[in-house]
Amino acid sequence: MEVHVIRRFLLRNWALLVLFATWQIWVMQAHYNSIVIVSPLAVLEDIATHPRLYIPPAAWTLLFAICGLGCGMSAGTLLAVAAWRSQILARLAKPAALLLSITPVVCLIPLLARIFGYRTRTELVTVAIMTFFPSFVYVSAGLRQLPPMSNELFTVLAASRGHRLLYLAVPAAMPNLAIALRIGAAYSILVTVVAEYLMQTGGLGNMFALTSQEFETEHALGASLVAMALSVALYAISSKAEEHLRDRYR
Repeated sequence: MEVHVIRRFLLRNWALLVLFATWQIWVMQAHYNSIVIVSPLAVLEDIATHPRLYIPPAAWTLLFAICGLGCGMSAGTLLAVAAWRSQILARLAKPAALLLSITPVVCLIPLLARIFGYRTRTELVTVAIMTFFPSFVYVSAGLRQLPPMSNELFTVLAASRGHRLLYLAVPAAMPNLAIALRIGAAYSILVTVVAEYLMQTGGLGNMFALTSQEFETEHALGASLVAMALSVALYAISSKAEEHLRDRYR
């Protein structure tokens, strides 16, 4: 069993392992100063020996990422349902959602900071806005991807529009909602770290900014590695949730 797990891990992550091995060998042979670059083993050792330095910022980043993701997905889902009920609202909402999707997060954050201030609430608003688009798009598509002849059946049964939404459209959209969750889960960590880096409100992004300025390369790369681990963990959890929802609403 353990051999099977190790083999599966190697097959899935061999590219990443090769990258880290190349990085380690390159740093060992080049003999760079630690201010310039450090080896991945040195970064892992720093994380292992100074856990109290990383746990509070990681918890801060994870909290805001999850809360922002929840707010963004809730807003996107509610707007998708409202657009399903109103064609006028749908035509108004789609251009706005598209505009948000094509706007780089580094361009949006300064604008939001000017509106809401350089505070933690701006960090939450940023994550919510950037994770709003996937849920709106995927749920909107799912609400209209109905099973064959199901809409006709509800017409024969003289079902109201509310019943069509509750018993037909919403269950049909659940797999798409799971996809939006998987996409937004990993993306939320990235947006949170970038917001923290630019506004220095706390978390791993703020830690990376401060340690980079002080030439503490181990801490800076450690913060990046922890952020990457959080993103992978959220992606894995959301992928499991997606599989469960797909099996449930297949």
